[in-house]
Amino acid sequence: MKDKYEQIVIDAANILHNDTGIEMKDDKGQKILQSRPERLKDCVLFCEEKGWKTTAFLKESTYGYARSLAKRKSNTVGDINILDDLIEQDKLHLIAADKEDIYWIDYGVSENAIIITHDKFRGEKKEYENRDWEDIDNRTLRDFKFVNNKFILPSLKKKEVTRKQEEKQITLEQIFSAIQKLTNNVAELQRDVRKREFTNLKKSHDKPKTKQQRIKSNLEIVNTVVNSLLSSGNAVAASHIQAELARPILGLDDNYTNWKAGWSDDLRKVLGYSKTGGFPKWLISNSKKKIVQQGNKLSYV
Repeated sequence: MKDKYEQIVIDAANILHNDTGIEMKDDKGQKILQSRPERLKDCVLFCEEKGWKTTAFLKESTYGYARSLAKRKSNTVGDINILDDLIEQDKLHLIAADKEDIYWIDYGVSENAIIITHDKFRGEKKEYENRDWEDIDNRTLRDFKFVNNKFILPSLKKKEVTRKQEEKQITLEQIFSAIQKLTNNVAELQRDVRKREFTNLKKSHDKPKTKQQRIKSNLEIVNTVVNSLLSSGNAVAASHIQAELARPILGLDDNYTNWKAGWSDDLRKVLGYSKTGGFPKWLISNSKKKIVQQGNKLSYV
């Protein structure tokens, strides 16, 4: 890793859903999707302890998904207050559901940052060919893991603090000082705006939703869950995706065997796909990323 970067940008969802060493499986042996804020906190602290200014990015829909599970005390989600604390500390930024990963990738490049993720950006490389992907790959660290539930990233070095050469001209010092003060003021205003937006977002999750809001919220959950399950590149059974969606959308508990018969019909009615077209066809048509079906399994292209 080159010593030229200024800060770190984290793909928060990639860390949040990482279940290495703590896997949970249903009665069919399929992995259950988890949200572990504790792991994101450990990642941020690890980077900060090495001297790096660190910012994580998470979609509002992923935050909403975790909060919906936390409200019914699901065992698949950790302490949601950790996410709230990271947001309050301006270490976690929530981004709109309609913004793709390229948003924080571009941010990382513009801020001369190291990027931490396991994502190989296959889809983004096809869709955004004009980006300098060699540079992006060079600044991306993918070797992180959790060992005994502890975050480690061997390739991340301590940030070297270089003492800037003193300027001889007092006028330049004054100019730089004024610019820094203005920059700090702008950053403070941006933090205030983000805090207000976050407060409004939390309130919106607690308020009763209109039919249109429920439809929008459910589609955001669909995209969050599907992306988390398929982003590894592996094909996943459509029935497993259905079950993972049923937990947050229908409010079902973690134990699949406790579910009442007919839950799949309930999910179909809520999401609005037809019996004839079926769930896979509906999912493919509503996905933001291209999905292909092979037998009963689905995967990203």
